[in-house]
Amino acid sequence: MVLVLASIASLIFFTPLGIRMLVVHFWINYSLFCLRLFCGLRYQVEGLEHIPEHGFIVMSKHSSTWETIAIQRFFRPMVWAVKRELTWIPFFGWALWALDAIALNRGTGRKAINQLVKESRQHMDKGRILMLFPEGTRVPPGQSKPFKLGGAIVSHQTGYSVLPIAHNAGEYWPRHSWIKWPGTIRVVIGRPIDPQGKSPEQIIAEVKTWILAECERISDSSQLQRLGVL
Repeated sequence: MVLVLASIASLIFFTPLGIRMLVVHFWINYSLFCLRLFCGLRYQVEGLEHIPEHGFIVMSKHSSTWETIAIQRFFRPMVWAVKRELTWIPFFGWALWALDAIALNRGTGRKAINQLVKESRQHMDKGRILMLFPEGTRVPPGQSKPFKLGGAIVSHQTGYSVLPIAHNAGEYWPRHSWIKWPGTIRVVIGRPIDPQGKSPEQIIAEVKTWILAECERISDSSQLQRLGVL
């Protein structure tokens, strides 16, 4: 199914963005339906009322494949910042290109940051939502890696707020694993973080503090639920 839909998305690159996004959202809904039907994997979302009406930057914890699929259901239309090498993958990479993903050569340092700021501003000025995983890679539950400054620099220079997201998807669909444990993934959307008067370092510190604390909270409660305490 992924191969088929990625092929369709790449073949209709010339159509309006709304049509291309319909293909993406069909795949999202199909995937989440199959996860619920065959794996018993559900989800619940808190904080939908915190979502701004206009463009913003989503920064999410990254611990599973699940959030790369599901988060797109809550926000539309999204634009992803990805490693340039991903766009070279047949079909999947072509689909990213067709969806106007921001393809970055991370080895170029400041040049990549400037590209990220410029293209992010262009997309958000048109109403799109920038999607970033500040840790840059999937990290097992209970662990963390340094939060990269890129998204915070975008927020600082463009004035667009950051919407932090915490979840415990990695407890049910671990990274590098085909196993998906049944249960209910908890997703929490925080209040927007206004960059006004803050440095990029202050912005990313606020994002990191909130995400890690919230991940710890929902992880503790989900473990208690499994034990029958809650």
